Amino acid sequence: MKAIVSIFLLSSLLLVTTTEASSQKKTKKERRAEQFAETQKLVDSKQFIFVPDRAFPQGGRSIDLTTNYGFIKIMGEETEGDMPFFGRGFTVPYGGGGGIKFDKTTIENEQVQINEKKLRITYSFEAKGKDDHYRVSMDIGYSGNASVNVTSNNRSPISYNGEISEIEEDKKN
Repeated sequence: MKAIVSIFLLSSLLLVTTTEASSQKKTKKERRAEQFAETQKLVDSKQFIFVPDRAFPQGGRSIDLTTNYGFIKIMGEETEGDMPFFGRGFTVPYGGGGGIKFDKTTIENEQVQINEKKLRITYSFEAKGKDDHYRVSMDIGYSGNASVNVTSNNRSPISYNGEISEIEEDKKN
C-alpha cells in the first residue's frame, strides 16, 4: 500500500512539474506575439511618440541622446518633431537652423507595412518643416523598440534608435 501511495505521489509531482514547464514554454514566443499585438495596436491608433536614445549621423560615431532630448509625435493625421541633428547641412538657414524640426504639420504619403513573420512594422511618412521637407521611416520591433531614418532635402541622412510609446497627456492643475 505504501508503495502505491509513493508511486501516486511521485507521478503527481512529476505531472505538476511537467505541466508547469510546458506552461513556461509558451513564454518567449507567445510573449513576443502579445507584445507585437500591443505595438501594432499602438501604431494603428496613430497616437504615439518616438523618443530616441542614440543618434547615428552619416559617416560619424553614434551619439548618446540621454541628455539631448528629441521626439517625433504621431497624432492622427498630424505629426510634430524636434530632433537633434548631427551631420552635414547643405542649405541651412543663417544661424544653423537647429535640428530637425517640424511643427504640427499634416502627414503626407503615409505607409504602413506589417511583417507578422518577423514581428516588425515599417511606418513611413513625409512632413514639411519651416525650411525643409523630411522623409521619415520607422522600423518598429515587436516590443516597441524602433530605428528611425530621417532624410531631408537640405541635410545629410541621419538615423536614431529609441522606443515608441503612448503619448502622455499634460496634466494641468
